[in-house]
Amino acid sequence: MKRRRKRTAKKIDQRTKIVLFFVLVFVIAMSVSYAGLYQKSRAVAREEQQVEADIEDAKDEKEKLEEKKEYVKTKEFVEKIATEKFGLLYPGEYLLKGDEEK
Repeated sequence: MKRRRKRTAKKIDQRTKIVLFFVLVFVIAMSVSYAGLYQKSRAVAREEQQVEADIEDAKDEKEKLEEKKEYVKTKEFVEKIATEKFGLLYPGEYLLKGDEEK
């Protein structure tokens, strides 16, 4: 009977080693997988921050364009463009230009 117990004990020991080996392989595989997912998650978070910053920039630009749109509708803008681009003046107005440096 002693021999049977030793053989049974060895078989259990060997089975335990095999199970532990597979558990260890599984844990290592999961760790590698987790590390990859963690890196991807960080990359996505950085990209999300960049997109949010781009959205804020776009909102600022939109506000500036809205202000310019309102300014373009003013009489002041029309007069400025008429004078600068087309040389138009009100009657009795004179346009004085200085010497341009070369």
